[in-house]
Amino acid sequence: MKSSAFTFLFTAVMISNASAQPSPSSLPDITLDCYQSFVSKVAFPGDSFNDIAIDGDNFDTPHIRYKLQVIDKAVLKIIEDPTRPALRKEHGKHVSEMTRDFTNKHQIVGWREETSAGLRLFTLNFEDGLFSIADVSRAKSTGSGVTLRVMKCR
Repeated sequence: MKSSAFTFLFTAVMISNASAQPSPSSLPDITLDCYQSFVSKVAFPGDSFNDIAIDGDNFDTPHIRYKLQVIDKAVLKIIEDPTRPALRKEHGKHVSEMTRDFTNKHQIVGWREETSAGLRLFTLNFEDGLFSIADVSRAKSTGSGVTLRVMKCR
């Protein structure tokens, strides 16, 4: 609970302080397979759905949702659905495009990406192996709000 609360808090800080934080100089040389731990969704205030929904991973054999690989300590290669060729997507994020942990005591990086649906915020804690993605809807429509996906990586 503490880790997910910290991840969400860190994401909120990233929204307001993204330009004020310096980027890390290099990334740890690591490859991580990330399995979904849970998904939470909450609607914007005033919507008809005003509760939080939590969805844990099912009990089937888990599949890798993301593979994260650091290349030359400068680029984080992000592979979505690496084991399912029809759904596989990959892109990279350079260290200069990332924000580091605001206390400078942890190996946590984050970045944001604009999407057609809104804003997507990423955080990665190298020490704990936690990877989170927060999607913030731009449009006020049924089902809009904030969706937080948290994955445990090894």
